[in-house]
Formats: sequence, structure tokens, C-alpha cells
Amino acid sequence: MNGTVPPPPPGAPAPKKKGLSPLAWFAIGCGALIVLGLGSCFVMTAIVANKAKNFVSDLENNPDAFAVKGAELALKLNPELEVLSSDAEAGTITVREKATGKEITFDLEDIKAGKFSVRSGDEETTVDLDASQKGGSMTVTSDQGTMVIGGGDGGQVPDWVPSYPGARADSFSNVKVNGESSGTFTLHTADSAATVLAYFEEKAKAAGFEVEKSTLETAGAVGGNLVARSGNRTFNVTVATQEGETQGLIAYTEKP
Repeated sequence: MNGTVPPPPPGAPAPKKKGLSPLAWFAIGCGALIVLGLGSCFVMTAIVANKAKNFVSDLENNPDAFAVKGAELALKLNPELEVLSSDAEAGTITVREKATGKEITFDLEDIKAGKFSVRSGDEETTVDLDASQKGGSMTVTSDQGTMVIGGGDGGQVPDWVPSYPGARADSFSNVKVNGESSGTFTLHTADSAATVLAYFEEKAKAAGFEVEKSTLETAGAVGGNLVARSGNRTFNVTVATQEGETQGLIAYTEKP
């Protein structure tokens, strides 16, 4: 019996490289602060979230380019740093601290293996990534201190930082550098940005904090920022309307 031989079945598609969440790229920027000795890090989540969406196609089509662009974005958000060069093909980014001229180079080549290195002169810091838990986590350990980004359940958030009732909190991070403790976490609520800011303002003033508050509008999304200070303690609340809910970043620091 004559017939044509059917073609072999197509092989299984190659698995997509797992990209890091936007939080991880924000963490890379914070990691630069640790290496440069700058300590704590506050990030405007509303601005970052909008820009991060532009990288979705790169994440799907070219994860390596996405990695470099994401890290470059995180670093550019810090006004104290200047990005000197960014090479997506080589997987490196070099930045300089404007105040001192100190330069460091980020090597993202090893990121698929779960780590990459940061070089600054003769010093080297290794960043370990753990994608085993939801959202992943990143730990940076150097002679200046330890930073943990992602994972966790908020157990290390100090009790002097107010928690918002009924909100979902996630993406916890904490940093300990030269006796200074700081950290961040995000919250999600159906309440308006104005309601969230008013709550934190009331709680901060009741606890004796001095408060500065401002509102902003970015691409039609209403948000705002609150900074509360009391002695060696500071916490910062940045909120914005994103995807039908109010999202916020809470950042805190306590100096020795």
C-alpha cells in the first residue's frame, strides 16, 4: 500500500526563560545603593509600574535584553547615580555615584543561573536570586550589610510602621547596613489613594511623627506621597491607582 510517511511530530517548545518580577529590578537599584554605601532606598512605584509595562514584549521575545533594560530603569530612578553604559549583548551596566565619582559594574550574565555579580574596584558582591517562592526573592550580602528583597510575611516590619486595615500586603524587603535598618513592602486596597494617605497621616501624627504630604497625577492616575519623621525613624508612603485598585509602597528606615 502506497502512502506518504507523516512528518515527525514537532518537538516540545523550548521553555521560556523565567523573567524576574519588576520588584527584582527595583531591588537591583537598591542593591547599588548598598554597594555604594548609601543605605536605604525609596522608589516611586507608580512611575515604575507604568514604565515596566513597556518591557513586556522584550520579556517574551528577548529575556536578556529585558534584564538589562529593567536593571537600567531601576538604576536611573536613583538621582544620585549616573548610568555610564548599558550593553544588552554583553549583559553589563556601569554606573557612577555622582557625589564621589565611584563606579560599579553590574554583570547580569549569570542571572539565569540565579546570581550575578557587582564589581566596584577590588570589591565584589554576589546577588543570589530565589525563584522557588511566589514573586521570588533576592539576597545581597557584602561587608557593609545584608539586603533581602521579596518573599517573607512581614514579620520584620517594625511595629511603629502603621499597617492598613483590610489591605493585602506583599513584596516585603529589608536591609541592614552599618546599624541602619530599613525595608519596604507593597499594599493593595479598594480604597481611594486619598483615603489611604489620610489614614497614614492620622496614624503618624497620633504617634508623634512630623508629616509632609503631597498629591500627584501621572497619566490620569491619581496618587500621592507622605513622609513621616520622628527622631531616628522615618517612613514613606507612595500610593497610586493601578489596575482598578490603589497600590502603595511603604518604605521605612531606622538609624542607630
